Amino acid sequence: MTKKTKNSPATDLERWVNLQLIETIPLGIAIIDPEYNLVYANKTFEQLFGDWKNRKCYNAYKSENEMCAHCESTLTFTDGTPRVNEEMGYDKNGRHIHYLQHATPIVDEDGNFPYIVHIFTNITEATQIRDEHQILFDQVPCNILLIDRNFRIVKANKRLRDSLGNPEGNFCFETLKGLKHKCSECTARQTFEDGQIHTGYHSWKSKGEQPLHLHVITVPLKRTDGSFDVVLEMAVDVTETMKLQDKLKFAHTYLNTIISTSIDGIFAVNEKGKVTIFNPAARKFFKIKDNQVISRENFTAILPKDFLAKVFEQPGHVYLPEAEVKTIDGEPFPVRLVGNKLMVDDKSIGMAFSVQDLREIKQLEREKIEAERLSAVGHTVAGLAHGIKNLNTALEGGMYMLKSGLAQGNIERIQKGMDMLARNVERVSIFVKAFLSFSKGREIQAKICDPAEIAKEVVDLYAVKAEKLGITLKYEKIGDIAPAPIDFESMHECLTNLVGNAIDACQMSDENSCYVTVRTFEEYNTIIYEVADNGCGMDYEVKRKVFTTFFTTKGLGGSGLGLLMTKKIVHEHGGTIDLKSKSGKGTTFSIRLPRRRLPKIVHNSI
Repeated sequence: MTKKTKNSPATDLERWVNLQLIETIPLGIAIIDPEYNLVYANKTFEQLFGDWKNRKCYNAYKSENEMCAHCESTLTFTDGTPRVNEEMGYDKNGRHIHYLQHATPIVDEDGNFPYIVHIFTNITEATQIRDEHQILFDQVPCNILLIDRNFRIVKANKRLRDSLGNPEGNFCFETLKGLKHKCSECTARQTFEDGQIHTGYHSWKSKGEQPLHLHVITVPLKRTDGSFDVVLEMAVDVTETMKLQDKLKFAHTYLNTIISTSIDGIFAVNEKGKVTIFNPAARKFFKIKDNQVISRENFTAILPKDFLAKVFEQPGHVYLPEAEVKTIDGEPFPVRLVGNKLMVDDKSIGMAFSVQDLREIKQLEREKIEAERLSAVGHTVAGLAHGIKNLNTALEGGMYMLKSGLAQGNIERIQKGMDMLARNVERVSIFVKAFLSFSKGREIQAKICDPAEIAKEVVDLYAVKAEKLGITLKYEKIGDIAPAPIDFESMHECLTNLVGNAIDACQMSDENSCYVTVRTFEEYNTIIYEVADNGCGMDYEVKRKVFTTFFTTKGLGGSGLGLLMTKKIVHEHGGTIDLKSKSGKGTTFSIRLPRRRLPKIVHNSI
């Protein structure tokens, strides 16, 4: 019987190393042969990559079915040189991982390399943290650099490298500013001296030699014991901001100049209702002294009632083509007024107003209307003289018939002469009365009335006559029309003239079926009357002279002043009249009365 001897400690250690060390090491360990087969792997490897038996290394590490294009192990099998590489693969759950792979050859007695040992360190989390820090360092929207105590640039981020090239290893004052010595206002120097955070404004030179203006912050990168050898400098490019500041200064000066020299009044209030702008023109209009403070009460009193509320409540601007405001002492005057609510990012910051004084314009409008009336009078006098000349001829004819009848004792001839005289004397009276009415410039008497009712009454007036003549007379009211300040009788006379002329034009037409249509409607705050017919129409010459010379479509039954009277009345209502006509096709007269230009209401005193 062989006597058993107790194992020595060295023998036990050798056995433990051979059998258990690989399993105890907290690193993944695998062994591959020259065919890239896994011949052994420890438990740590299995925990990372899963089952390894009967698998190729590239399949176990990277889930690939073919050998890697750049296999470092192939080189180690060839030259026996250990290698360390950072690799990417997939763990046993299919998650993407980063690992550090050490490849070490196993050398046999003949010096060959039958196997390679792979040792794996999972660096996925460390790699992610490193990459995140690098991305943050490179992509942060400012220039970042690390400066040591010798004022050399240790590291610079991508943004700075793109602007200035790679400055690492160079002196900061040379690379950034082109200086041969440290700059006196250096914030990094201040931080090195007292260990505190410092800020300042610096100017750097870019690749294109264009200066960059930067706001700089320097921070000490301290160790746990408070010491530091490196300063982190963050430099925010404020070049565009400074350019914008210059532009804003220019715009501010430019706008101030425009506001102060504008011939229109410009004023504004902030969100609290305090008057912040009131230019010289506005002070002149409202009789406010240069040094006089304008209160909210003053401001509200000079504007139309509820105008401020409308501007505040409505989006966009509020436009009053004609409005009445008051001076500081209560004197009213006409203006064109615009109010805007000032908004920034859906937040109200106040209101701004523009006012145009219409006193001179109103005076010019009155003078223009009067000049047009007098001009029309002049043209009419010439036409009237021509008409009276024709009447004289007719009167002479009547006298001749009367005298010759008396001489011959011919009663019939005497009667005919008397009829001619009576008829033409009556026409002279019509001419004189119409001309006097036109030329005397009577002010219209505007009262609130229904614009459509005027037109309807005129149509009703001519309805029987039109029916007897076989002419279709129609009235059309399009949409709703609110009451307005109009001289009912004067506008009635205008439409009477137009409808009467239209019926006469139809009588002179060759059309078998004639019509006259009177329309009343409103668009864009303008009241419109239209009188259209398909009568004889007018040629170019007649249309050119119709409002300026003696003109009638009624033969001996008219005065020739109807259209001139119509134009005069329309002008006195602040409106316009025009026509479209084609010879043989008919005519359309259009009267347009903008509500903002209608006359003021006349209040009769009792």
